[in-house]
Amino acid sequence: MEKVRVGKIVNTFGIRGELKVDAYTDFPDERFQVGNSLFVRFHNEDVELEISRHRVHKGYDLITFKDLENINFVEQYKGCFLYAYRDESLLDEDEHYVSDYIGCMVYNYGKEIGKVVDLKDNTYQDIFVVDYNGKQVLIPKVDAFVKNVDIDQKRIDVELIAGFIDED
Repeated sequence: MEKVRVGKIVNTFGIRGELKVDAYTDFPDERFQVGNSLFVRFHNEDVELEISRHRVHKGYDLITFKDLENINFVEQYKGCFLYAYRDESLLDEDEHYVSDYIGCMVYNYGKEIGKVVDLKDNTYQDIFVVDYNGKQVLIPKVDAFVKNVDIDQKRIDVELIAGFIDED
């Protein structure tokens, strides 16, 4: 089964093995539910761990894993990413995971301009980060610019205003 990135461990919290997590998911209650498993990517290997406690504190998710309820057992995971199995049932129609957009080619009025390398979460809308001739171009994921998204074909069609990208 395919896995999706759902967070990053940014620090420990206290001495009882709690980990401070920056969530990369729109579904933290489902993803971080007690009893669920997450995968910690540690030295390029996925370590499966079961969640024993979850709470939110000052905008961060605090997660404790079963049998790792001591700071000495979890300190090594600081900076690691968390993954979960891809679950299509969490998505509404026409919603996609961030990883679905990565690698899509972007076309401005039919002309190829680059590849999506990231999707940033902004307060008001998501923003495509596109590699355009070695430069990063930020394109808001709004109907005014994004005209078509075809995940199966890995293609995104946009219509940008003049001056939006530095065309030579």
